Amino acid sequence: MKKVILAALVMGLLLGAISLGAQEKKVAMSLNLGAMTYVGSEGDSFSDFLFSLGAQVDWRLGSSFMLSPEVQVLTYRFHFDYVLIDPGLVLNYTSKSFFAGAGLIFPILVGEGETWTGKLSPKLNIGYSGRHLVLAGYLITNAENLFKENLVGFTLGYKF
Repeated sequence: MKKVILAALVMGLLLGAISLGAQEKKVAMSLNLGAMTYVGSEGDSFSDFLFSLGAQVDWRLGSSFMLSPEVQVLTYRFHFDYVLIDPGLVLNYTSKSFFAGAGLIFPILVGEGETWTGKLSPKLNIGYSGRHLVLAGYLITNAENLFKENLVGFTLGYKF
């Protein structure tokens, strides 16, 4: 399981490095730390948190949009028996240092030698991107019951 996490992060870093070398002004990469919790109708809102480590590449599409492939690896209380891997793709509208966007993630749960996959889930995010600092808040919801069963989180990142 640790090898899967390490391989996913290394692949993200390599893709980002290749992209940075190819188009220095139009591409940025960030490494992010964050936390996520459940907010919904089940009554357990904000009861527990998952902690995340992630990588993201931002490709500028003109002056107002950026396409951001990303991957987050989440763990419950830093126990690595099971990890949730969330690869995703978000299209963001950018205005100076602020951004807001929407996209999709594909959850993958890895643990004890087995792997489970979830359904594609919509993701909404909003944030600030400075010279080297990225702050973002996001909401991931269930595609079948929009905004009834949600995961809400934030990330703090360093941009290269």
